[in-house]
Amino acid sequence: MTSKVYNLALAPTLNKVFLKGKWPYLQNIYHIRHYNVLFFGSEAIALNSLQKVNQFRKDENIIKRLDLVTANNSNKKTKIEQYAHAENIRILQWPHLDITNGEYDLGLIVAFGHLIKDDVLKKFPLGMVNVHPSLLPRWRGAAPIIYTLLHGDEIGGVSLMKIKPDVFDVGEIISQKRVPIPNDIKLPDLTHQLSNIGAEMLVECLRCLPTSLENCQPQNNEGVTYAKKINKKISEISWTEKSAREVYNLYRALNGLYPLTTKFRDKQMKLFDAFLVETEPEYKEKSVGTLEYCEKTQAIRILCKDKRFIYFKSLRIVGKREISALDFYNGYIKNMLDKRKHIVI
Repeated sequence: MTSKVYNLALAPTLNKVFLKGKWPYLQNIYHIRHYNVLFFGSEAIALNSLQKVNQFRKDENIIKRLDLVTANNSNKKTKIEQYAHAENIRILQWPHLDITNGEYDLGLIVAFGHLIKDDVLKKFPLGMVNVHPSLLPRWRGAAPIIYTLLHGDEIGGVSLMKIKPDVFDVGEIISQKRVPIPNDIKLPDLTHQLSNIGAEMLVECLRCLPTSLENCQPQNNEGVTYAKKINKKISEISWTEKSAREVYNLYRALNGLYPLTTKFRDKQMKLFDAFLVETEPEYKEKSVGTLEYCEKTQAIRILCKDKRFIYFKSLRIVGKREISALDFYNGYIKNMLDKRKHIVI
C-alpha cells in the first residue's frame, strides 16, 4: 500500500488559488442566507403564527427582518397590531404597501382575506406562502373550519401552499398535516388547535428555506369543495330539514360566533349549550319540532327531522335575559301544557 504526503506549507497558497475561482460557488453552499419576511395577517387567528415566526426570528439566525401588513382601517389597534407594536415590528397598511422589488424575500399569509395581485406577488423573489386550515382542495374559501364542523368531517387538517395571483386557495401544496376531528369539538377549540399546527408548519418551512419551496405539488382536481363566507342567517334552524346530528354540527360550527335561533310563540329564541344523547331511540310518535323539558338531563329538548332530540341547557327569548332550561320550562311551558298535550315550534 502506498501513501501520499502533502506539503502543508503550500496550503495557504493553494487556498488562495482555489478560492479565487470557487468562492462564489462555496458561498452559495456554505453561507447561511438571511431572509427578509413580510407577514400578511389581520384576524386574531393570525396572531399565533406571527408570534411563533417572530420567536423563530429571535432564536435562529435565518430571518433578518420581519414586518407586518394589516387591513385594519379603524383607529383602534387589533390584537395582532398591538403585538407588533410591542415587538417593534413595523406595520404596513393594506393596500398601500409601497415596497420595492426584492425588498422582502418571502411573503407569509395567514387569515388575511384579500386577494394578492400579480404586481404584489412579483415583488417577492421566493413567492408567498399561505397557511390554510383544511386539507386542500377540500374547503377552499373563507370559512374552512366552520364547514369542516358543519359537515361533520372526521378528518381535517392544515395546508401550506404557494400563492397564485388573483385567486384564492389554488396554489401548489408545500406540505399538509392531517388532523382527526372529535365529534364534539367546537369552533374555538378546533381553531386554536389548527392555528398552532399551522404556525409550526410555517416555522418549519422557514427553517428549511429555500429547499422547502422547491418540491411543491399541484392540488388535485378531484374532491374540490368550497367554504363560502357565512352570515348570521345560517343560525336559523328548520327542524323539518335537519337531523339532530346536523343541528348539533351547526351548533359546533357556529359556537362563539352566532347562537342557534328558532321561533317560539312568534318570537325569536336563541339556544345555548347544546348536546346530544347518543343512546336515545327514535320518537316516531312525536311531531318534528316538539319542544319539551327533560327532567333527567335538566334540559329543553327539540325533536328534529330524524325523530331524535337535541338538547339545550339554556335559552333566551330576544329582549329577555338568558335563563336555564328549568326556568324556561316553569316560565314558558308549564302553564301552556295545561291547555294542550304538547308544544310544537
